[in-house]
Amino acid sequence: MKQYPSIFNDVIGPLIVGHSSSHTAASVRIGNVIRQFAGNKPVKKIRFLFDTKSSLATTYHSQGSDIGLVSGLLGFETHDKRIPDAYKYAEEAGIGYSFEVKEIGVGHPNAYYIDVDTDNDKHFSLTALSIGGGMIEITDYMGFPVSIDGGFFETLIICGNTESAAIVEKINKTLSHLHLSTAEKNGKTLINVKSEKNFELDVPNVDIIRIKPILPVVSQITPLVPFISAEEINNYNKKNMPLWELAVLYESERSGLTPEAIIKKMSDIVDTLKVSLKEPDNNEIKDRILPNQSRLIEANNTILGGSFNKNVIKYVTRFMDIKTSMGVFVAAPTAGSNGALSGTLFALAEELNLDEKTITKAFLAGGLVGVIIAQHSTFAAELCGCQAECGAGSGMCAAACACVLGASAKTCLAAASMALQNILGLVCDPVGNKVEVPCLGKNILAAYNAIASANMAVSGYDEVIPLDETIAAMDEVGRLIPRELRCTGLGGLSRTKTSLNLLHRFSETN
Repeated sequence: MKQYPSIFNDVIGPLIVGHSSSHTAASVRIGNVIRQFAGNKPVKKIRFLFDTKSSLATTYHSQGSDIGLVSGLLGFETHDKRIPDAYKYAEEAGIGYSFEVKEIGVGHPNAYYIDVDTDNDKHFSLTALSIGGGMIEITDYMGFPVSIDGGFFETLIICGNTESAAIVEKINKTLSHLHLSTAEKNGKTLINVKSEKNFELDVPNVDIIRIKPILPVVSQITPLVPFISAEEINNYNKKNMPLWELAVLYESERSGLTPEAIIKKMSDIVDTLKVSLKEPDNNEIKDRILPNQSRLIEANNTILGGSFNKNVIKYVTRFMDIKTSMGVFVAAPTAGSNGALSGTLFALAEELNLDEKTITKAFLAGGLVGVIIAQHSTFAAELCGCQAECGAGSGMCAAACACVLGASAKTCLAAASMALQNILGLVCDPVGNKVEVPCLGKNILAAYNAIASANMAVSGYDEVIPLDETIAAMDEVGRLIPRELRCTGLGGLSRTKTSLNLLHRFSETN
């Protein structure tokens, strides 16, 4: 059941501790869903399988999928500061787990194949996907096709084929405003009921599984949004509303939350980032390629371009330092690209003496551009390269910067298009399979590209290619990028001598 993206579910979020949103945060969410499938009872033994040709085959440990999965099984949230020590807590809880890379077959590059045994001798299997920016989807339960993304209250009923019609009829008579689907296999039927609120369903003598939402914003059965493309925004916006206000309108329709609640939710994220900026790095994190880098630029008084340029580099780097040292930050739209939007806006706040309300509005404006990208493409480097992460972040940042400068919504969208056009084809080739190098430099590149694009758009430069067409081109280009250059560690800088030496060093210390 396709949902429209949410600014908080898909774009500016989740709040995260970890290396990667696609790996660590998504894995925490997958682990939490597994925990619910197990009836919130302890998992005795669990096996995670990754296909040899998937991106996870080479990155599941270095980018934190393993500690994310274990953290989710323990009931941790994506921003829990205990995530780095998940193995220790799992041992204390008596959870047995293993990770295996084997030939399974062509599938999604971020597919998790999972076998679970619980303490009450229940066995089940799942297939889960990480689909970018921390978003997930459960696609298979015990051989039954399902689609569970963590946005609904889910009730799964497994019964005999002969019983299913009566159960479906009972559900439809008892409950309203739900989405119901069925699947059959080997004489049994799986009935999957999605709802916006929790409910108790009495169906005796059948296996019932209940899953609560894990996303910040609960999905709607019949979602209504006023627009879902840049063209639709421009056509809708007869009153010349600023982009941030259109973002609030969109999210209010998408989520059912009041405009005040949406602004408060984004303001809380900004407050969290402020707190993280003040906290010292955790220098005990092992296997870092880079120590704290932001202090180096802060101490340098010979920076070209003056204090603003210095602060852009400082704040973008600071957020990447926070990520690497396992501090709390927000994926915007991913962990690997979190520095561009957040860092640039905090640098602008210092340069222009902006208040928190202005920064909150800028985050919302960038979030709406992210919604359009999420709807029509992806934030997953495993599918479309780093142009889907740092590229998308740069487009969002350009719109946010133009919003700060007081530009119209149309001009903000033009700025986003320019930024994306400039960054098409950006590959994802992490050194040492870590989300550090060249990620830091690409975030700074994305920030400066965004600033230049905002300045050009505000000055009246013609973007020529509208944002919707640019996003379509980005998606096409991304899927043409070879698999070796899409976060697999199999090409580009990932295969340099230095990168391979780092991989060898990390393997010896683990």
